[in-house]
Amino acid sequence: MASSTRQAIACMLLIFAVVIDARSQSGPEKRPGATFSGRVTIKGKGAKGITVGLIRVEESSQQPTGQRALTDDQGNYRITNVGPGKYVLMVAAPGLIPASESDGNKTFLISKSEAVENVDFALARGGVITGKVTDTDGRPLIEEYISLVPVDLGNGSFRYMPSNTRTDDRGIYRLFGVPPGKYRVVAGQESNFGSRGGGYRRVFHPAVEEASQATIIEVSEGSEATDVDITLPELTANYSAYGRIIDGDTGQPIANVSYGIRKFLNEGSTISLSTGAVSNKDGEFKFDNLPPGKYEAYVDAPPGSDWRSEYQRFEVINQDVTGLIVKTIKGASASGVIVLEGTDDKTIYDKLRKAFLYAQVSSLDSTRTSTSSSIINQDGGFRIGGLQAGILNFGINGPRFYVVRVERAGVVQPQGIELKDREQITGLRVIVNYATGAIQGVVKLDGGPIPVNSRVHVSVKRLGDFPRVFSSFNESTQVDARGQFFVEGLLSGTYEIMAVYAPDLRTRWTRASQQVVVTNGAVASVTLTVDTNANPGRPE
Repeated sequence: MASSTRQAIACMLLIFAVVIDARSQSGPEKRPGATFSGRVTIKGKGAKGITVGLIRVEESSQQPTGQRALTDDQGNYRITNVGPGKYVLMVAAPGLIPASESDGNKTFLISKSEAVENVDFALARGGVITGKVTDTDGRPLIEEYISLVPVDLGNGSFRYMPSNTRTDDRGIYRLFGVPPGKYRVVAGQESNFGSRGGGYRRVFHPAVEEASQATIIEVSEGSEATDVDITLPELTANYSAYGRIIDGDTGQPIANVSYGIRKFLNEGSTISLSTGAVSNKDGEFKFDNLPPGKYEAYVDAPPGSDWRSEYQRFEVINQDVTGLIVKTIKGASASGVIVLEGTDDKTIYDKLRKAFLYAQVSSLDSTRTSTSSSIINQDGGFRIGGLQAGILNFGINGPRFYVVRVERAGVVQPQGIELKDREQITGLRVIVNYATGAIQGVVKLDGGPIPVNSRVHVSVKRLGDFPRVFSSFNESTQVDARGQFFVEGLLSGTYEIMAVYAPDLRTRWTRASQQVVVTNGAVASVTLTVDTNANPGRPE
């Protein structure tokens, strides 16, 4: 919840950072671009002085374009000279929130000079929640992390949430721009175990550890909930864990290796902590300030190592834990060569050598998966060591590179390679393609235009990919405000395109699908028409 919101806030701040002058967009133009225009309102009245800006969406990032406008006295805005590409049109108005889900950020695909008109935003004033965080002696806690946990959002469809915050030097926090709904307010973080000097538990307002016991705060448009105070008890019962790291074959201590610890949370997830500490000359390690709970200790194998770490599980109850043993064991390895297929372009070869090859091994009982990586040598060679036994698959992290097959002794391994304990596999051929195909499409409804409050998304799946292949292509993509979508970086092949439509979160969805053939260097076009009366499914 916090990360996506912080990214949006950062983008808005970048929009604000430049002095806004609608005339700054003037200047020499080689050719006309697209134009965005519309109106920003609050309770139906034009909102003056609101910033509307464009974020350009690249393959793996979003960047402010510098193209923006201020609304005039009637709330109107206009952004001109927009080049081809994918954009997010957004409003930067701290303290204000979208009046409905359809008034949030809007995505557009621009392929030509066109006028995109009537892109309107209706805003409302968000609520405020404020209070003070103290310890049991009433002392203010500074820089304490505060977040909201939604219980019930007012209109059932809001996805916007305010950024998390921290207390100031008085222990006071203030969350603003909160959409109507019911919330629990929580202070502290689960991940503060192992910190120096104790720490504080994760506690809900007013002073309870269980979410079910928290006081619920109700927020309405423009409201302010004050004195939402939280008292955090100090973690006085923290303990230490001691142990040694040894070579699993010889029993000898291993010095100067980095180690870490993982804590198991109640909901089954884990959090990890590695401070960069290393074992001493006797292989000894120590963790301090551990609250009661279940943990496992492990060793971080250095890159290129042939060994891996066992995981030593333990539980802290009401005393220090001693005598832990973490063993390093010699792992399996896989080596071979990367083969770039389908191109002789030297620049693509140069890009490949900057990428990393990943080996993912899933244990035969599917209880644990590990991932290791290797650089790609100038001759295309690779070697990855320290692998666990299991089913081995490969992937590559370079943009637009995909592993399409793996060959062992000339035989394709579509379901992965069974890797035995300490086995040394050589002579592998990992075949890689560079994807330059694309699909451009539009989603339509049989009954007319897509309603503004509806939900539409498109999934793209490459047929013929084996489910266990590490880099099989299967993803979802957004449609823009006009039902258009564009997916690039596709391998050649046949794809199934599926559009899913739901008028709102409570309505059963309907869908349409179609197959399309993609070739490298070309853009395939597709139109999906959804029959809104045909075999609806469950809401997503």
